[in-house]
Amino acid sequence: MDPPMAQSPRLPDLTPIHCLAAKEAKRLCRTLHLPDHEREDLRQDLLLDFLARLPAFDPSKADLPAFAMVCFRHAGTRIARRVTAERAARHPRSLDDALPNTEGLTLGDTIGEADGYAAWCGQSTDAIAALERRLDLERAASAIAPEDYPLCAALSEHTPHEFGEQKTMPRMRIYRRIRETRLRLLAAGIPSAA
Repeated sequence: MDPPMAQSPRLPDLTPIHCLAAKEAKRLCRTLHLPDHEREDLRQDLLLDFLARLPAFDPSKADLPAFAMVCFRHAGTRIARRVTAERAARHPRSLDDALPNTEGLTLGDTIGEADGYAAWCGQSTDAIAALERRLDLERAASAIAPEDYPLCAALSEHTPHEFGEQKTMPRMRIYRRIRETRLRLLAAGIPSAA
């Protein structure tokens, strides 16, 4: 005759187990300083571990809630080790932390702009080139005569030929003003593109 097999608990028997898992997940969140939104994931991990170990439950040795608490504590220990190992693998330093043997130099000061966050996002990171471009534009704007602003705006969207076909200005006048603007820009130290 085969030995009697341990009976699987019925669904109502698991209700106190769910409460115990919720309490243990809350305790783990508190002791491991995890955010509250992690609690449900921890509860599910604890229940999954419990269900995997449920076939080993022997009702003659302990009741189901005691068995569940032992399973939860062991699973909680494994989770705590995993979280601790993950935290140890991270760099616990801030970019604002002062570096040793320097006078106020921070870790963020040692990272070049080409390696910074803006570079990850695909933005231009050369601050010197951006400054030079802005200064060139300011110098160019001051060298261009105010009456030529509409012409420059139109030429930013159209070629001189296309602008001449709009019949807003005679072509000879367009080309003469372009030549005069180029000379003014050259005199201001800004070489014009051909």
